[in-house]
Amino acid sequence: MNYNYDTEMDLRWEADQARRRKCLMLGIPDMPIRRITTGAKEATLAPADLDQTAASPSPRSRTSLGVALSALTINRGDPRHLGKVMQEILEILSDRNRISIHKEFVDLKGVDSILDIVSTEDGETLLYSLHVLDKLTRTCAREVCAGGAIEVLKRVSEKEGQAPQIISSALQALLGLSFDSECKALLIRHGVREVAQAVKESEPYDAKEVISAVPTEESLRAAEEDWYKVHLTAGRLLTRLGGPTKLTGRR
Repeated sequence: MNYNYDTEMDLRWEADQARRRKCLMLGIPDMPIRRITTGAKEATLAPADLDQTAASPSPRSRTSLGVALSALTINRGDPRHLGKVMQEILEILSDRNRISIHKEFVDLKGVDSILDIVSTEDGETLLYSLHVLDKLTRTCAREVCAGGAIEVLKRVSEKEGQAPQIISSALQALLGLSFDSECKALLIRHGVREVAQAVKESEPYDAKEVISAVPTEESLRAAEEDWYKVHLTAGRLLTRLGGPTKLTGRR
């Protein structure tokens, strides 16, 4: 009988966790090193096989996506690292095979994780999270809506003192949802048209009122351009949802 079995298992578990943390810090996937390249195999693929390969995410993309989603949970208490993870996820979802990668992301419950971060975080982490949602609205709009994205994005858009970059990104994600017929109907039902109109008719906030400010080195002119983008996006969303209603401005 091995009386040291429990101790050995604890040591193995600790070594496994240490390896995972190291891989996460270095930004590399937690997987064995591949000793065999795929160049020769790709050279012998038939045209039909090439089409099928292009339609599916590469093993590297799937691995990176899984590692990044795991890192969201690990780094929830560290805004600096969480922002970097969100930026990495955004880059993965921008891959040329994005349709299949987006489906993989949805299957891995990534939408729920992103919506949770949008609801609780601010600053650059929130900004990158909104950009991720905007990407997903182009390919998985109904899945994004099913996760409760409309109400989450509405709250972000309506929050007093919100930074203009955040507001425009939230409105852009809502605009992306409006190009799906079922999601468009849900947007109108949830009062997004009134929100868009209120934002369009509102005045820019003073700098001292900004709550979720994103670090920037741009001047006052850049801030004015940010607010111009807010009103432009709100106007486009309002047009997509049928135009203005009889509503006074929110400020």
